Amino acid sequence: MSRLALTTWASSRRVAPIPLFIISFLLSLFIFRPSSSTLYTPGLSALYTPPAQPSTSSPIENTLVIPTYRERPNLAPLVQAIFGALSEAMADRTEVLIVDDDSRDGTEEEVARLESDGWRVGVLTRTGERGLSGAVLRGFERARGERLLVMDADLQHPASAIPDLLNALTEDTPMALGTRYGEGVSMAAGWPLHRRIISWGARMLARPLTSASDPMSGFFAIRKDAFLASEPLSTAGFKLALELLLKAPRASTPAEVPYSFGLRTSGTSKLGMGVMFRYVDQLGALYRWRLGWAWHVLVAACVTGAGVAAGSPVTRQMLRRLMGGKGGEGLLPLHKATSRRRLE
Repeated sequence: MSRLALTTWASSRRVAPIPLFIISFLLSLFIFRPSSSTLYTPGLSALYTPPAQPSTSSPIENTLVIPTYRERPNLAPLVQAIFGALSEAMADRTEVLIVDDDSRDGTEEEVARLESDGWRVGVLTRTGERGLSGAVLRGFERARGERLLVMDADLQHPASAIPDLLNALTEDTPMALGTRYGEGVSMAAGWPLHRRIISWGARMLARPLTSASDPMSGFFAIRKDAFLASEPLSTAGFKLALELLLKAPRASTPAEVPYSFGLRTSGTSKLGMGVMFRYVDQLGALYRWRLGWAWHVLVAACVTGAGVAAGSPVTRQMLRRLMGGKGGEGLLPLHKATSRRRLE
């Protein structure tokens, strides 16, 4: 296409705003429709069967759900630290449930050994499933306690904060969040700079959705009745606390318990590019859920605005200057086809 033809084509484009808005709105509804395959409705899962309370000991009030994947070396020190941080009365009413994504590293055998040593700990092994949020939700299904707490198995979440998180739960405040950004706490000195930057960026992206100081926290507690009353939750993400802050009743203003974030002592971090992309996808889904119809109106308005701007006189004049209308030299000269004289 010659420069003149391209300029003529660009300057002849006319955009009809109303049809473009309608088409963009309908396309947004189709493209950004929620996927039912990744949504979980608490209490309605086919696998949900409330377990019975033990008949020979105190009833379980607290269930600590710990998702794991190849964390066997950390299990013994973690379980010992947990029960060591609880009062005798609280320890008698607390269970630890390890939800393992089929690590095949001896996790089941290690939990069995700990249980035989007298610790109230069990394991639920998921096969054919992966994902942090899905593991926690599966643990919630099997929890016997009315107060649920989630923590990592890498020993970065201090067991000393567990009693404060559990005791902070009330009927009016059904969720408590461990925060790394409270007064008087700090990150471990050896925590890498790039991890600090990633954490800060993730918090800023979620800031319009919640006022919680650390919505990325994987250390939190929630009442079971609030969890069961939650809106459908995504199993594809890895930040379940953020989902619950938005979708569980009365959870938008959680109690916050500051804690100092430690360093991993064994195993490897699961944070990678795939996890970060899934977080961005989860965040986009939460924005769409929060905005509702307004999201699709916003998308359609942006597309329509871009289309109208592309056909405006100012844009057409800019195109003429760039491409060189009516034989003039443009700022972006196009390659001209050259003919070669045939050699006889």
